[in-house]
Amino acid sequence: MLSLGIEFSTQSVKMLALDAATGEVAHAGAFEYDAAFPGYCTLRGVLPSEDPEVRHTSPRMMLEALDRAFSLLAGAGITKHVGAVKVDAMQHCTVYAGPDFGRAAGALDPRSTLLEQAGPCLTRDTIPIWEDRSTAAEARILTRALEAAGGIEALTGNRAEPRFPAAQIMKWASESPDEYARTAHIFLLSSFITSLLAGIIAPVDTGDGWGTNLNSMDIGGPGWSGPALAAVGGYLAGKGCAAGFAAKLGAITHYDEPVGMVSRYFADKYGVSPNAVVLAGTGDNPATLLGCGGAVVVSLGSSYTVNGVMDAPRPSASGEYNVFGYTKGRAMALSVITNGTRVHDRFMQEYVMKGRAASPGAAEWQEYARLAGGPALSADEPLLLPYLLDESVPPMRRGIVREGFSPADPRMNIRALHVSQALSIRLHAEHIRGSAPICVAGGGSRNMLMKQLLADLFGREVYSIEDAASAAPLGCALSGARYLYDLSYQEAAGRAVRRDASSVCRPLPDNAGRVGALLQRYKKLESEQ
Repeated sequence: MLSLGIEFSTQSVKMLALDAATGEVAHAGAFEYDAAFPGYCTLRGVLPSEDPEVRHTSPRMMLEALDRAFSLLAGAGITKHVGAVKVDAMQHCTVYAGPDFGRAAGALDPRSTLLEQAGPCLTRDTIPIWEDRSTAAEARILTRALEAAGGIEALTGNRAEPRFPAAQIMKWASESPDEYARTAHIFLLSSFITSLLAGIIAPVDTGDGWGTNLNSMDIGGPGWSGPALAAVGGYLAGKGCAAGFAAKLGAITHYDEPVGMVSRYFADKYGVSPNAVVLAGTGDNPATLLGCGGAVVVSLGSSYTVNGVMDAPRPSASGEYNVFGYTKGRAMALSVITNGTRVHDRFMQEYVMKGRAASPGAAEWQEYARLAGGPALSADEPLLLPYLLDESVPPMRRGIVREGFSPADPRMNIRALHVSQALSIRLHAEHIRGSAPICVAGGGSRNMLMKQLLADLFGREVYSIEDAASAAPLGCALSGARYLYDLSYQEAAGRAVRRDASSVCRPLPDNAGRVGALLQRYKKLESEQ
């Protein structure tokens, strides 16, 4: 019997089917939105915008992507063996649908497509993703509105974030009250896809629901925060929007809660067993943490994240990390550094490709690694602030600031990017305590210099799992395996999470004496901006 995990990330969909009994990967596949759906004209999954702070994608493209994922799985002979399915999606991304969505989801016709049937139910043509920074004003309004109730951090676990749904909904509804009035359901992307899979209006789980600025902090009894709902509802009422905000949100449930059996649409069209259970969807960060075995995880993707399990939910005094739900009754801490591998992509184009239109291949990335230099640290390492987009941690405006060297020097810039990003991760990861080894995941986990720098800066062993880029869908598949065979999370991870022995990096003794000074230099560079 197979457990199926599917990830809907910023740029792509990844699928992983796990033999739930043995922990062996039975199938893995992926496709990128840009290549699969060129008609949407996305760039790395994001719709073009003249405003760099507006970062949206298409909900219709997500419908097509769900159909494509199952078409590929059926073609590989996987679907008929699936006993459980769970999805994760990029956190904070919201989808908006009218009152007819529930009926449509429960009566999907396999002779048609999801786009044809669910597409007309959508009430918003483009949807904000986690990169959107256009709602800073609304985040400030929400912060002020909740001060008298104890503060938004104490109420929801997080500072008011522009990318979180609360601020996003406030801005959209006030600017588009007619669309808001037609909207009966506001989903997280993970719960939207789960609703289609199960043919019902599915709840959001704590892993994604706690990234909304609307949740309560009762991890044992998931729900919404009354003061937060009242603050947003009051703001919307003042903008002339109809009441009923809380009803549009649906419910929050525990991580991995079963929400139903797979819809007849997927059974009849793609051959999934009608007895396959659908688990509540989650965010990509909790899924990645579980897919790495529940250790401390640094994920090197489009953004960089640093996360680990918390003994008890504790809001950040400085706002440098977010608190999300994790497995039932537990929470996790996560810091998000917005400018991740995208900066390496830019530097690759500038310094190695030199403006050539072709995509870089293995030879170009080898040259990039050569220019980055070796692992030995020096006291005078070149440093920079690498912000192509407004940065979340620390909160900084976009712009690349170099510490006294030329933008034209390939070696200096590529070296400085590696060292500076590793310093930033370390400097803003005080929520990760102890000495447990760090698992590095995401596409950037192939960058051995970054991993060695992290080992030196954290003073602990760093490693990757096999196929680290698929940690999130593996985490979803582990959830299904745990459910099917009544395993503990530790038992499920023990069967399937495999450390890549060739990836292990340990702190270099010669670098230890330079870490403190480099951290102070980088901290000073940040503070001067």
